[in-house]
Amino acid sequence: MGFVPLGLRDVVDHSPFPGTPFRWRMGVRNLAVENWLQIDDRRALDLLEKDLLSLRHPEQTFVARAGSEASAREVVDLVAESLAHHGHTLRTGARHPLDTAARSVQEDLCLLERDMGGDIPRWRLTAGSVCFPTRWDLRSKLGCTLTEIHAPVPGYAAQVGAHVDRFFDRMVPGALASRLNWSVVGEATRRLEPRDRQAPMVLPANPGTDLFVRIERQTLRRLVHHDAIVFGIRIHVWSLGQVAEDLPGSALAEMLDAMPLDVARYKDLDGLRGELAKWLRNRVE
Repeated sequence: MGFVPLGLRDVVDHSPFPGTPFRWRMGVRNLAVENWLQIDDRRALDLLEKDLLSLRHPEQTFVARAGSEASAREVVDLVAESLAHHGHTLRTGARHPLDTAARSVQEDLCLLERDMGGDIPRWRLTAGSVCFPTRWDLRSKLGCTLTEIHAPVPGYAAQVGAHVDRFFDRMVPGALASRLNWSVVGEATRRLEPRDRQAPMVLPANPGTDLFVRIERQTLRRLVHHDAIVFGIRIHVWSLGQVAEDLPGSALAEMLDAMPLDVARYKDLDGLRGELAKWLRNRVE
């Protein structure tokens, strides 16, 4: 079965820039099981890149807690079923069932299991196979709760933390959902180390070709046989010019204007967001 590369409209069926005032939102949508994984003509190259990154950075691309194998084996079965639907087979030989699943797909995969040991049940990251992070360190997140994972995000706990926890708690076995996250970056590289600045300090001479919009298509799938959720992250990168043509440029401009300073700093946009918003508006006038 042949596949064509995924374009912006194949990934984004709604604007990732929800408008003003700025506020963190889950923005989740129901997802059909046949649309869980995304497969395109980059699959062979993406899997090769995952193999190379895993060899070069074995401790940075995979982590797992003892005892996570049982839930991860259910993820393997789900991935194998989805791949078969698309005419592909599971790859084997990885270090852990979750790594086997993730090294067979273009998404990075994380496993979150519900910890019932305390006064309040908490979802914790118990395994992760992540080759294409957006400036975060997988190793430091192992064993963390959702709030702890998102501690660097300004306003997360106050605005959306409790809502995210409730959403996880209420997902019924077999449920699937998706959401989008976005960044403006200065390169098309999909692996962004924590120390790397995502965007330049000043607007480049040709923003349409020298800046990129990085979209994370995030998926949540509640397992049926274990008290766990598999979290998928598929990274897509397009030039800013392409995004400005395919999506309303003013929507991103409005988000940039409304973004609090601490969020702009978190997204590495504090030095250029004003000029970038102006450039986007000039394109649609």
